[in-house]
Amino acid sequence: PPPTHCQVFFLFFFAPPFAQNFYLTGLALLVQNPTAIFMKKTTLLLFAAPALLCGEIAPVSFEKVALQDEFWAPRMALQKRVLVPVAFERTEAGLENLRRAGKILRGEPTPPPGTSRFDTSDLYKVIEGAAYLLKIERDKKLEDKIDGIAKIIAEAMEPDGYLYPPITGKVLDFDRYQNVLHNHELYNMGHLYEAAAAYCRATGKRNLLDIAEKNARHINRVFFKGGDPKYNGGKPVCKAPGHQEIELALIKLYDITGNREYLEMAKKFLDIRGATFTADDVKRSKYKNKNHLQGAYAQQHMPVRQQTEAVGHAVRATYMYSAMADAAARSGDNSYLPALRKIWANIANKKMHITGGLGAVASIEGFGPAYDLPNYTAYDETCAAIGNIFFNYRMFLLEEDAKYIDVAEVALYNNTLAGVSLSGDRFFYANPLESYGHTVRPPWYGCACCPTNLARVIPQVSGMMYAQKGNAAYCALYGASEVEIPLDSGKVKLRQKTEYPFAGDISIEVVPSYKKQFFALKLRIPAWATNKFVPGDLYNYVGGAGEKWSLSVNGRPLAASEAAVENGFATVARKWSAGDTVRLNLPMPVRFNKAIERVEADRGRICITRGPLVYCAEGMDNPAPASAWCLNEDAQNPIVEIQTSGVLKGVPFIKNISAKYIDARGELRNGKLALLPYYAWNNRGADTMNVWFADNETTLKNSKSAQTAYNMREFARLDATYTSPQSDIKNTVVAGIPKSSEDAAAGKWSSEPQPGKRQSLTYTFKKITSVAEIAVYFYHGPRNARMPQSWDAEYLDAAGKWQKFPIYLTDSYSVLKDQFNAVHPSG
Repeated sequence: PPPTHCQVFFLFFFAPPFAQNFYLTGLALLVQNPTAIFMKKTTLLLFAAPALLCGEIAPVSFEKVALQDEFWAPRMALQKRVLVPVAFERTEAGLENLRRAGKILRGEPTPPPGTSRFDTSDLYKVIEGAAYLLKIERDKKLEDKIDGIAKIIAEAMEPDGYLYPPITGKVLDFDRYQNVLHNHELYNMGHLYEAAAAYCRATGKRNLLDIAEKNARHINRVFFKGGDPKYNGGKPVCKAPGHQEIELALIKLYDITGNREYLEMAKKFLDIRGATFTADDVKRSKYKNKNHLQGAYAQQHMPVRQQTEAVGHAVRATYMYSAMADAAARSGDNSYLPALRKIWANIANKKMHITGGLGAVASIEGFGPAYDLPNYTAYDETCAAIGNIFFNYRMFLLEEDAKYIDVAEVALYNNTLAGVSLSGDRFFYANPLESYGHTVRPPWYGCACCPTNLARVIPQVSGMMYAQKGNAAYCALYGASEVEIPLDSGKVKLRQKTEYPFAGDISIEVVPSYKKQFFALKLRIPAWATNKFVPGDLYNYVGGAGEKWSLSVNGRPLAASEAAVENGFATVARKWSAGDTVRLNLPMPVRFNKAIERVEADRGRICITRGPLVYCAEGMDNPAPASAWCLNEDAQNPIVEIQTSGVLKGVPFIKNISAKYIDARGELRNGKLALLPYYAWNNRGADTMNVWFADNETTLKNSKSAQTAYNMREFARLDATYTSPQSDIKNTVVAGIPKSSEDAAAGKWSSEPQPGKRQSLTYTFKKITSVAEIAVYFYHGPRNARMPQSWDAEYLDAAGKWQKFPIYLTDSYSVLKDQFNAVHPSG
């Protein structure tokens, strides 16, 4: 029956503002035409309004979105053709360790597994990425490969469900779950759960899912139920893992199985974090690096609900925040939300680079003090940017606020995409905002978490574009595509045409299920289209807001009252007919950004952005190194020019930026600066790069960056125990990047013909120098040059004694041919 007036006004006062607009509209129509038939129609309108805002936002799954753009669609094809096959090939070591563990359990002769604590996790992530591709398009060959891997994994699992090759093979001096801080037993299983859930969704097969569930039941017994004397004397272990991952993975296991036990396990792991951590845990870990033994490093310093600041290892942190958001959404436990909101504000207001990068401190791959956001030494691990996306997207689903998508978008288009080359087979682990020309993209890493994370996150991007809630369709990320969204009033098709992120003109054709279908279309108005590039207090546009965005339906501009913006979304609610077209125009001028004064590294500097993209300069496009420039925002006439050839074909450059630069003799000269999107740098070889430019001559002259960019390759001395006549030690510093061992044109150093003898190279800097990375490219020569058995690095301390170079926990002195083998300092 129609509602009484009391019912209508009760709903009005307790509804959110968006719903109130509909009630007011409905009441006004009732006053104008109070007929019995119109009363029935209006009643439907009144009750449809609250339906627009009830329940959670549900994302439209990635496989239901047909990409038709020139930005993401080619990347998906590249993912299948290059990145995933390369990743499978380069995670073979993890697969071999599983294979050996299986042989040990069967009593077959075999070499022991390797000692890597986490290499199987990389394999599991590649499987997850491959599963997403299978969901888009089935591929029997790829399925057969994964089925074969699943069999090997099953054989490596012990009868009770324990799965961890290094301990099954007894190559680590630990018992099962004795060192949950650093052994990654639970971390690895988390990635297996995510792979299993994705593969089951893609193919309907339970082979991996059965393995995951058996292991999850085992972990529940050991960690929370107890009773098995083989583990902790039968008492529950009740310890949180050192690296968060299993928490959010258990929720994915819950999503696909409906088994609430997994959701409860995820909450238990979250709830014991910081509550059961003791000094004995550190002692049992036998780990000596003091940076990684503090509770804050793995967010163990206090219970998660009490945390208000982002601290410690950035990947671990963002994975935990993602799990907390998921747990809140699935369980209805909103007690996690106050902490999440405060942590988000802490990141956005104090600890995030303008590229969306997190974890500026290399020694812990994590968060430093507030406003400590260096450029040259910025770490900003690719995995941390991916964690930033995960965290923010989940917060959007919880809170319906576009600011979370704004941050996720900046992290995606800048820091994350910079982590993989345009060819799809070379990668960055760390993502600095300044380089003196030594930074290169290796084809792989000994710790391959970043390449394998890229293998699984890129296929999911289309699943972040659209969402629905009740009778509202959300357009969150933009890209040319077609999608069908199920709403309360019926299905609706959206056909989006745009050249985003290179252009801001977005056209959406609406195809409803029937004539006059009523629903709301909610369009995100990005922060970058208003008065700042990214939400938070850290960065602001010079000159404030620019040209205002506009919105029209069928060519008719909408007034502000017809498309009210709430929480960053402009809402168009109407009765739709086939062929209705919404056009959103987001102007994309070249914008100049400044950081607040408290960010010392960016004081007196300018960063250039356009749309959602951060821009940088590379030395090869300019007459001086990228750090040798100063510019200001006045009297600029920038030109956006699309590259028409080469590896950067289709990439928009910004040119004609009036600037000054310091030449090699220290003199100032006038010039024009050219810039390219940050995600596209280092695709044409190593060269200088810079994101933040001095905005005045004094800052430039007082900065060491310009001189360093010229002199970085000038060492006081280079020495080697022996150098073959055909090579030169200088080539280890100034040579180009070889294509392979067969690249005769690349300069090299060799000690041939001295097989079996230990060699050393000594680099003496002119002054004390900070070292952020040591990377060695090994080649296998055509004659007597051979791969070394091992290598390491040492440094001369203040007392004149040589000390081992302290490397980060996940680094190793790998000996891989035809690529850079890199290590990073842990302190």
